[in-house]
Amino acid sequence: MFGYFTFDLNKKISFIFILIIASIIIIDSTIVEFYSFSGIRTSSVVNVVIFIAFFIVFTFSSILLVTCVKTITTKTTYKLPKNLRKFNYIIFATIMITIVLISVAIFQIIAFNKYHIMLLHIVTYISHVSALVFAIPLVFILAKWFKSRRNYIMLLYIISFSLVTANIVVSFTYYEQILLRSFTIEIKSYRVSTYVMSFLTVPAEESLAAVYNVIFILSFLVIWIATMALLNQYKYRLGKTRYYALTIIPLIYFLFPFHSYFANILSPFVLNSPISVSVIYTILFSATKQVGAFLFSLSFLIASTVIPKDSVRKSLLISCIGMTILFSCVEIRPLNYKVLPPFGLITEAFIPLGTFLLLVGIFTSAVNVSQDGELRRDFRKSAMAQLNLLRTIGIAQMEKELVQNFKLAEKRSTDLEITQDYSEENVKQIVHEVLQELKQKDFGKRKT
Repeated sequence: MFGYFTFDLNKKISFIFILIIASIIIIDSTIVEFYSFSGIRTSSVVNVVIFIAFFIVFTFSSILLVTCVKTITTKTTYKLPKNLRKFNYIIFATIMITIVLISVAIFQIIAFNKYHIMLLHIVTYISHVSALVFAIPLVFILAKWFKSRRNYIMLLYIISFSLVTANIVVSFTYYEQILLRSFTIEIKSYRVSTYVMSFLTVPAEESLAAVYNVIFILSFLVIWIATMALLNQYKYRLGKTRYYALTIIPLIYFLFPFHSYFANILSPFVLNSPISVSVIYTILFSATKQVGAFLFSLSFLIASTVIPKDSVRKSLLISCIGMTILFSCVEIRPLNYKVLPPFGLITEAFIPLGTFLLLVGIFTSAVNVSQDGELRRDFRKSAMAQLNLLRTIGIAQMEKELVQNFKLAEKRSTDLEITQDYSEENVKQIVHEVLQELKQKDFGKRKT
């Protein structure tokens, strides 16, 4: 059905996807505030056209990326877990249902100049729940690998993705409260500033927003530290000035909008020129999350450029796109005002795609590395931190597969009345001994 959507994923195409999707998310999540603060008035027809354009980008980019993932996983020469197919079915169903629901909303807007708020309920529910379906297994998989192979960068990723998962829950709870508290079930066409001026929060929602901000700041800082560690080797290649500019400026840029928690730096300027300051502030700081998300994806992007194996390279590019989307679109702001057309809905619709791509990209990278001894040996020779991390998760996945195969063999031997008890720890010990022996043999060969 989607044969026409197949393409060969490479660094250039990945960058195009990242640029287009990030741009759509930036505009979609800030356009309401920009209209409100600037006083710019556009016709409802123009706004609907803009929203439909965003919807078209979401539809085609989602289908293209999911089809690309399916093509990569089916063409791999290595055996992938059957559970991966279930994730493919879930993301496909999620995207199709979301496309249908947003299409219904667009039809209602064009035909009746209004849409039903229940559509926002259903889309946010599907996007957040399906995102959790992908995010939670990702955290558990990384935790299992960390248990097998201790790596502090992997630990930082576990903490960060756990915090992002918690934020998805907080975001979902916040939106449900906002939507349930709505005084109308039909959203009609009014001036955007009217929606913003009439928007009020209750203490419970303000508390959820504060919790969300704290969790997101922590997740950002943790994964920023991990990214700094992975990119540290480029300090001398780029020069210290360029390196710190690349890594420190995005952090400052991200943290600045939270200045009100510490000291309201802009208060004097807002009092003097509230409209001008608000407009400039919205324009300048509309991309804080997206800039940080792109920085976090650089480690995957750089690693993909030095890996000769096509399957691993494409898996890393998938992870790169997923990382950018996920850290760009987990928001609690876009759907606050419930405007017509529903700006912010496309941002929310991208959340499950980001988590799916990140899960599949990281997992398939580990599986491919675990089953390719030559690739692991090449990683061992390299000083790149990204490749060392890949080798670590690859070996951890290999140990997991060996344990599973050993248990399966033990079960068959039990069926043949060959009784010998092996606990999981004993099996892991045997696996470690075998790996150590193989490592020593490999070292001996290279020495001779």
